Amino acid sequence: MNEDKDFPVPPPDDFSKTTPNVNFGGGADDVQNDWNKTNYNLPKQPASDEWGKTVTNIRPIDTSNQDFGKTVYPGAKGAVPQTPDWGMTAANVNVNPADIGSTAEEFGGGGGYQKTTPYFQLPEAERAKYQNLPPTPTEKAEQEKQEQAAKGGVPGWVWAVLGLFGMFMFALVVLGLVWFFVIRDPSFTATVRLAPPGSRIFVDNNQWGVTSEDGTYKLTSLKPGRRTVTIVHPNFECKPMEVDGKAGETPEPLTARCTAIDVKPGEDCGVFSPGEFDKAERCYNMALDKLPDPFTAEDLINALNILIINFDVNKADIPPERLAALQKGAARIKEFQQRDPNLVLEVGGHTDSDGTPAINNPLSQRRADAVKNQLVRYGVNAAGLQTRGYGADKPKFDNNTEQGKFLNRRIQYSIVKK
Repeated sequence: MNEDKDFPVPPPDDFSKTTPNVNFGGGADDVQNDWNKTNYNLPKQPASDEWGKTVTNIRPIDTSNQDFGKTVYPGAKGAVPQTPDWGMTAANVNVNPADIGSTAEEFGGGGGYQKTTPYFQLPEAERAKYQNLPPTPTEKAEQEKQEQAAKGGVPGWVWAVLGLFGMFMFALVVLGLVWFFVIRDPSFTATVRLAPPGSRIFVDNNQWGVTSEDGTYKLTSLKPGRRTVTIVHPNFECKPMEVDGKAGETPEPLTARCTAIDVKPGEDCGVFSPGEFDKAERCYNMALDKLPDPFTAEDLINALNILIINFDVNKADIPPERLAALQKGAARIKEFQQRDPNLVLEVGGHTDSDGTPAINNPLSQRRADAVKNQLVRYGVNAAGLQTRGYGADKPKFDNNTEQGKFLNRRIQYSIVKK
């Protein structure tokens, strides 16, 4: 408050009844009807429940060219009050910018640093409320990061090593699954040996295949566990065999236990009807078994000529079920060649009268060659065999009957040189 020494000292005041004596009117005619009401004519302030908010958006009053010794209220209308009575209270407010977080430049430019601005001070409880705000999530994360860095934390290379190790373990798991479900063979393989060539192989009553020309067969894709293997041939009886295997294993080979079927009671080996290939083979096997010791070349070819090979129409492939018979005949031919290396046998091919010579002659030659080649694979000396296709030129039976045609479609052995 400014004091003018020229004024007399006012009488003592009763401070228990202090009321503001402010006159904002334009002249003496203005009268305040209710002296106990204070009207500052100031901008509306926030309600009492909003004092937690700070409002500072009040433009300072330009007091340049004014008498700074006098007190003014910002926002008052009319001229600056004259020198007040001693009973009036004049506020000389000079707000430090630091108290409201502002500079003078923010309230009117650089030239008004000493302009008067209002200073709003929150109650102490509200000030503490806004001064001790909790950190935001971003500030909290940054604080935790700084605290972790201060403690040292886990080095980056450790995380890199752990990441590489995790990738390695994942790759191992993937490879293991691929091996187990894709690469790994869930079955096992077994081998059958010494079975009659051309025999049919059954596993658990399901046909698996036909044995090769040496009587072996590889059983693949067998389900793990105990399996029953059966060998079936029209002129052999074979005992069933069992094999027990696990996935990916190869058990010991199974050795076939088969015996040739003898000529059945009542069968006549001197006469063969169409289709009696199996009967002819049984008679053939019996004749070879009964050869005298020693046997002559004539004894040998008489037994060999009993066999009837049922070639398919216009084909020279030896049926698989006749391979066992050729294997048995080859053993007897080798036996004689060992005693007489100069023996030469002819393997002649013959057909019936159906068809033309242009078809039958080369067909009979191919069939004769097929038989010779099979005998050689069974160990017969190729130099002791020769072939010739006769077609229908040398029938042995009547081609006017079906039985005659059946018997004329034959392989016939003859002695060329002793």
